[in-house]
Amino acid sequence: MLHNRLLEIIASHTELLDKLRSRGINWNDLVDLYAVLHVLQVHAQAMIDYLLHTCALMGISAETPIHCIDELGRSGLITQGDAELLRRVVRFRNLVVHEYGAIDVVRVRGIVESRGYAMVLGIIKNLHDRLRSMGVVDP
Repeated sequence: MLHNRLLEIIASHTELLDKLRSRGINWNDLVDLYAVLHVLQVHAQAMIDYLLHTCALMGISAETPIHCIDELGRSGLITQGDAELLRRVVRFRNLVVHEYGAIDVVRVRGIVESRGYAMVLGIIKNLHDRLRSMGVVDP
């Protein structure tokens, strides 16, 4: 149940980011910037929670989200390329939450324009399908 709910949150926040992107974001407007940052933060946190829940259900001891991602990569559940993107998302989320004064607007704009957040959704969907086939997804 939790897996499905977290996947829904990631998907809905992907959709929100696409809507913000399509209507146009004024990168000089703090309200627009903070809206984007908040949606990215929730998207990233749901991804982190999904991964940590997965590691817990699989009996993988993961002290940090990065360690969990590393272990999922070692187990073959995600590719090393996908693991690297997920690690970057975790680091970005930590920056947004803990060092918000150091936010690089150019970097945030690049994330939105490249639709990196949509790539994360694809990775989690693929993982979800693999977990379901293994009987690991919550009933």
